[in-house]
Amino acid sequence: MKLALFHHKKHIMSMKVVEKDKVISGMLHDELKRCREMFDNLEKAVSGLPRGSINERKKRYKEKEYSYHYLKYRDGEKIVSKYIPIKDLQDILKRLELRKKYEKEIQSYQKKIAYLNKILKE
Repeated sequence: MKLALFHHKKHIMSMKVVEKDKVISGMLHDELKRCREMFDNLEKAVSGLPRGSINERKKRYKEKEYSYHYLKYRDGEKIVSKYIPIKDLQDILKRLELRKKYEKEIQSYQKKIAYLNKILKE
């Protein structure tokens, strides 16, 4: 009984979606177009956001401890540390979180685009 079920699945997978129904094909092309547009918009948004992570340095001076925040990121082979004033710290943290969120969405859209391309090319 399992062999018959397996054979049936193989037969269904060998059929081309585009040949079966033009409506489904049109919907898939529209979805692919929408995914590409979202992907492009997300990449543009990410390019304007800071990258890297916030590091805190603590220094002691005359029995007092001071903390300084730095944004650390790579620029080619170099690691850059950029001082962040305390007034800008919360804004930078929010923007870094937003960048991470957008990067996850970008990965999801990359997978969707690859999947749709595979379906439409078969």
